[in-house]
Amino acid sequence: MTVPDWWNERRYGLRLHASVSTVASFSPIGESADWYWAHLGSDALPGIGSHPSPMAETLAYHRDRWAHVERFDDFIPFLSYHRFDADEHVELALDAGMNYLVQDVKHHDGFCWWDAPGTTRTSVHAGPRRDVTAEIAAASRRNGLVFGTAFSLLDWSGGSDPTEQILDLVERHGTEILWGWGSVPDTSPTNLTEMLERALDLADAQGIQLALNDGWGSAPATFESVRHQPPAGIVLRPWELCRPLGSSSCHNRAETSDHLLSTGALLDVLTEVIAKGGNLLVEVGPSVDGTIAEIHQHPLREVGGWVYDHADVIHGSRPFDQWGDAQIRYVRVAAAHGDGNDDIVAIDLAAGSEVVLAGLTPDRYDITSIDADDGGSLHWEQHRGGVSISRIDRSPAGLAGAYRIRLHPAAEAIRLFDEREPNPTEIQPLLDAADPGAVVQLPEGVSSGPITVPDGVTLRGVGWDRTLIRADHSPLVVTLGVGARIENIDIVGSVDAATVSSADHTRADHTRTADTTVVAVRVAAGGAVVGCRSSGHIEVVGDDVSVFSVIGTGVAGAAERTTVERCAFRGKSVDVGIELSGGSGHRVHRNEVAEHLAGIRLSDVSASTVSENRIESRWWAVQLVHCDHVEVVDNTVQHTMRAVDIDGGNGSIVTGNWVADGDSGTVVQFGANDTSVIDNHVERCRVGIIVWDANTSRLGPNTFVDLHEDGSVVSGPDADSD
Repeated sequence: MTVPDWWNERRYGLRLHASVSTVASFSPIGESADWYWAHLGSDALPGIGSHPSPMAETLAYHRDRWAHVERFDDFIPFLSYHRFDADEHVELALDAGMNYLVQDVKHHDGFCWWDAPGTTRTSVHAGPRRDVTAEIAAASRRNGLVFGTAFSLLDWSGGSDPTEQILDLVERHGTEILWGWGSVPDTSPTNLTEMLERALDLADAQGIQLALNDGWGSAPATFESVRHQPPAGIVLRPWELCRPLGSSSCHNRAETSDHLLSTGALLDVLTEVIAKGGNLLVEVGPSVDGTIAEIHQHPLREVGGWVYDHADVIHGSRPFDQWGDAQIRYVRVAAAHGDGNDDIVAIDLAAGSEVVLAGLTPDRYDITSIDADDGGSLHWEQHRGGVSISRIDRSPAGLAGAYRIRLHPAAEAIRLFDEREPNPTEIQPLLDAADPGAVVQLPEGVSSGPITVPDGVTLRGVGWDRTLIRADHSPLVVTLGVGARIENIDIVGSVDAATVSSADHTRADHTRTADTTVVAVRVAAGGAVVGCRSSGHIEVVGDDVSVFSVIGTGVAGAAERTTVERCAFRGKSVDVGIELSGGSGHRVHRNEVAEHLAGIRLSDVSASTVSENRIESRWWAVQLVHCDHVEVVDNTVQHTMRAVDIDGGNGSIVTGNWVADGDSGTVVQFGANDTSVIDNHVERCRVGIIVWDANTSRLGPNTFVDLHEDGSVVSGPDADSD
């Protein structure tokens, strides 16, 4: 589809995200408050996917504060919006340096924020009794913001075909962005493509260049919607990261400023997105009275000052040939002197008096000049390690330093040797000729996959930084036979060949979890993966498998006696790090697991241990589902909603764990029996322990420090603990 002219010049926007759930404004820290209806679990709502339902934390909150509300729609009269002022919201966007605004006009709850055709379940007929969308659209246009609307195709209220409503947003309100989400085959219109073509025609008749995100199922899209985290590198096709300041898209009264992006962290996200070629849409949830909390406004306004001082860096830039790293971001901007060439801007997020731009080495670039954006004096020098910049006067003013660099490609050096990468070596014939017990030693270099290592054979490299096996057209690179091993090798598959793209598993994260796993190594009984780096998960398909000292995304399997030890796994925010189903005698020990939906999940497992792991995930650190006699011991968990979650099962022990900055230390629920939660340390969480509909739980002694709410233990119906 044609990209609107304004798309590449408006790179930073505000999304106003409210729903009927805004009345309750609660979810455990790490979840999103707009799922309150689903979290109550009283109705069989479609499309809730991985979202916990029912959710003990929400049930306890509802019991204590909203017991008089029996039906979800009984919240609507409380949705007053009596202090709502569209101009104030637009002013916040402008102060933040943003130049487009998207309003959620219909959430999954089916409540419409304008006088939508075909329903009276709207803000005009109930709750605020005003056309909120019309007011925001008018205020946006008065102030030069591109106005867009977010519309959920998933409708828990059982609404009719939304075609008429979507077309009405274009025809009457002149929306310039149609941001679809919640596309589920059983609930979405069957004629989406035809409907969007009609919307484009209506927009064109009004002189509007309409942009469509990719949340409309298989319909055509102008840009891709990405959630949670940016892609790994530069993406040249149009894309947008949409994320809240904290974990909740809607207003969540449980979140404090400590749970939101700080000013520096927000600038970090913004510059990474811009450097990788994307747009950033920040979600903010107005409260029940229609105002936006100061703790949400503060980081937006603080970053806004920097954005205004560097408007061409944010709104007018294009990706350089490298995006940078954790400290330095590079973008390409039009040269101020207008000679038709571009300058490169290097953004130093550390705002230090000295900085090294390692990406600008003399073999690649000739540097002619470097100037500080704030006019400060500096000295620079290019050398084999890049460019060193020293501030002569002082450190940069503001949140980050920005340096404008004039450069051109370095003259090509005369090369005495052919430095081209040789063709990958075919190693399958060597493996096929090996007998059980043999060791096939690979030298430094690249070998081609996919490969199969025969039963009992060991394939060994000289280190994952020196020996690589690559499969260019398959995510699966290595299949290990019975008793086979692979050691000290970098295993790289083609993730593009997997069925799940970055957009897929972020666009509909409420309906997908395990199917986002990409398998790079498959291991049969008695096999082992040792000292390797893997581009995808390691799949265990036989008993007595060992995974030691692996860097990758995770392990998944259903077998007996799996050992996962001293590994470092990093996820995509929607997947599971270590997932073992069935069997006994598993050992998950001393791993580092980060950025998954669930760090470690065991299902129908018995007599196993999860010990001394360091975990930081979105929702679950350690989740036991119908497990018996599993010990969760001496783990360290930070910034995770539930540190340990015991769902059913018998006789599990949670002891010696250190937990901080999440929602809860341990949740025991769904009929879990004879669970012991002893000698754990929980600090800076909302609550310590939740026992909900679980029997004979033994609690304590445990240590609780600086909890956000009074009462270290929350218990619910039929909970029996001592």
